[in-house]
Amino acid sequence: MIKNDSGDVTAQAVRDRVVSWLDAAERPGYGRATRFGQWDVTPDGSHVAAVGTVLSGLDQPGRDVLCVIATDNGDCREHDVPAGVVSCGPGVVAFASGATVNWFYLAGQTWAEGPTLPGLVEQLRVSPDGRHVLAVLGAGHGARYDVAERVYAEPSQREPLVFTSEPERFRRCCLVDRDSGAVRDVTPAGLNVWEMCWAGPDAALAVCSEQPGESGWYDPRLVRVDLPSATATFLYAPDDGRQLAAPVWVGGRSAVIEATCSDRGVVAGEVVLLDPESDAVRLDTRGVDVSALHSAGDGRLGYAGLRGLETVIGRADPGRAAVTEVWSTPRTFHGGTPQIRTDASGRFHGFLESYEAWPHLVGVEEAVGAKDAEVRTVFDPAHGGTSFVRNRAGRVEEVCWTSFDGQEIQGLLVVPDSPAPHPLVVNVHGGPVSAWRNRWGIATSDRYPLAPLLASEGYAVLHPNPRGSHGRGEAFTRSVLGDMLGAPVRDLLSGVDHLVARGVADPARLAVTGTSYGAVISLVLPAVDQRFAAAVAVSPVSDWVSQHYTSDIPRFDEIFLRDSPHTRESAYFHQSPLFMMGRTRTPTLVTAGLRDRCTPAQQAVEAHQALLRNGVETELVLYPAQGHGVHGFPETADYLGRVLTWLRRHLAVSPDAGGPA
Repeated sequence: MIKNDSGDVTAQAVRDRVVSWLDAAERPGYGRATRFGQWDVTPDGSHVAAVGTVLSGLDQPGRDVLCVIATDNGDCREHDVPAGVVSCGPGVVAFASGATVNWFYLAGQTWAEGPTLPGLVEQLRVSPDGRHVLAVLGAGHGARYDVAERVYAEPSQREPLVFTSEPERFRRCCLVDRDSGAVRDVTPAGLNVWEMCWAGPDAALAVCSEQPGESGWYDPRLVRVDLPSATATFLYAPDDGRQLAAPVWVGGRSAVIEATCSDRGVVAGEVVLLDPESDAVRLDTRGVDVSALHSAGDGRLGYAGLRGLETVIGRADPGRAAVTEVWSTPRTFHGGTPQIRTDASGRFHGFLESYEAWPHLVGVEEAVGAKDAEVRTVFDPAHGGTSFVRNRAGRVEEVCWTSFDGQEIQGLLVVPDSPAPHPLVVNVHGGPVSAWRNRWGIATSDRYPLAPLLASEGYAVLHPNPRGSHGRGEAFTRSVLGDMLGAPVRDLLSGVDHLVARGVADPARLAVTGTSYGAVISLVLPAVDQRFAAAVAVSPVSDWVSQHYTSDIPRFDEIFLRDSPHTRESAYFHQSPLFMMGRTRTPTLVTAGLRDRCTPAQQAVEAHQALLRNGVETELVLYPAQGHGVHGFPETADYLGRVLTWLRRHLAVSPDAGGPA
């Protein structure tokens, strides 16, 4: 599975242990859906439809299936049909894989193939009567991208790769009739559609941009679309580099989440209410950064979000701009940010998880006259491998410390069962706007079990939420703008100092890792603090100038560097890890996916070359079938084996320590 290795017997033994550990963790769940991606609930709350992933081995990718779960008894029926996006209506589920929209009829459990659309489906929204669907289409099927697409050819290819000044095609939206299969383009002229929701029988709310391509998402506006004429009426646009997500139409009003964001799909912030007769109003959510927003019946909104390390769900009355918190928990709901759905009766649905509990479907109802909500487990896909991991994963605790300027910083610490002090791995989240939460394995991407695996091998793992993280309000998030490598770096180092002072961390055995922005920090920390004995950078940026001109999101670095690549003494130079790495002496493993358009593999190559030419031990691993980060199998097994081998080699941990026994 792992090639081009030095042949080190100890390294191979460590990697064999990782494969054995993963096999014990995953094998009991083979052959059935245990992981769930996109999902939705029917308006009456009777069923949840989800895209489930079925694993059959560590040496092959999982396959996606459509799962329909009855919420009254937890019966989960898997349907072996292609599914990647789902949306529920009354008595029906719309689902799509690629460009084909299909319909699943809950009465009789049958499905019918629908039309093929002129693009890849990214979002579906079923109409209130269940007879139509809005489909947001990505710019696939011959769309032109710039050279950020991936400048590689097949070995047999002889034709030149040609890129012109023609812009990328706009994302579109189509209206699909369930019964006739008729498809009509309802994209407003000159607008690139990102998200939509129904706003009555003949209208929609849409988050759009005037610019095509991924960078357009950073400059959004909210519009109301008249579907018969496909014309748009402008409603709202944020200022100062904020983004919009999760539009909702409720009680004749529009609502949308507004936040400073670094990644599409990772949004948490303020709720803006728009009344046709008045100006925009910001909903007071009592310190919660809202990440999910839905109609909750009776003209109310249901929401979920983060307040510090706590996940909160609640209801809002748009008419009075008032909120009622229904439940708060140190656990969280599955998703890149906490995600819930609400049915017409106002009941909440979501996949609840924690470091100790595999994501399981629950229903949450406000308990009348009781102090807390009623939380009922509907469906739990946990298996014997779940117990195997939980019994070896140590424990998680909330930690906080005071940074250099008195700012309190929070995080989650995974501690092994062995005696302290422990070798410490600092795992920095991506973004920079994101947050670690109390998730199964302290999840990243497809929940590869890095923290439990490291804990079983005797490592402590710190998951810090420095400045720029969700859950602490917009001012805390925006403090990272123009300062991605300043105060946040000092927040992280003060966290390491705190754990060393507590006797938790061994100061001679420190490592850092992270993906994307976390990988940037993994290249920078060893340059400013010589204590780090090892680093692992996954999908990094090494040079902001070349990143700007090869990435598909150049608008990101303009917003977060607060500068231009064309100015003298630019932050593009001063905040590029490449120009700091001459001070690095820390052995660094660098990985990237050759299909990554966000932080192209060139960035990892530059980091590796800079370390190599400075005489620093380094290894570069490029995954041909991966994009941004490491996802799924077989790459996860390869990646984890390399990480553990690298840490053991440079943190002087005995190869016999820990293990899956």
